[in-house]
Amino acid sequence: MSDIVDETLRYWRQTPFEYGQHDCLLSIGDYIAITGGVDISATFRGKYYSEQEARNFVHQHEGPQGLIDLTGLPQIDPCDAVRGDVVVLDTGTGSDGSVGAICTGQGVAARLERGVIEIDLKYVKITHAWKVGQCQQ
Repeated sequence: MSDIVDETLRYWRQTPFEYGQHDCLLSIGDYIAITGGVDISATFRGKYYSEQEARNFVHQHEGPQGLIDLTGLPQIDPCDAVRGDVVVLDTGTGSDGSVGAICTGQGVAARLERGVIEIDLKYVKITHAWKVGQCQQ
């Protein structure tokens, strides 16, 4: 049986990455909306069109965690994240080195400009996590 996580990752792989339309955080926002959360992506879509504009936008909202907090999802201990929850990863690349992702159970999946990446949990540092509603359809 397929679930919303599988369907979301399939959709991410089938649609082109585009800043301001289908980028990393807007994709996380869309995922939150289809799982029953607040749809904040609609208010941000089309507000920026380049990587630098996206970075500025995210910075204005205190990072990915600030944007995800706008959804009202309950924040949880990063160690308690399970399949379907939303997380922020520290990429180790400095002050702009955070990215939103979905916990896949044994790992995380993030939508980046170069494509969807999946990484085992033992290789990532999760800095923030939020409990997402039911992920089974």
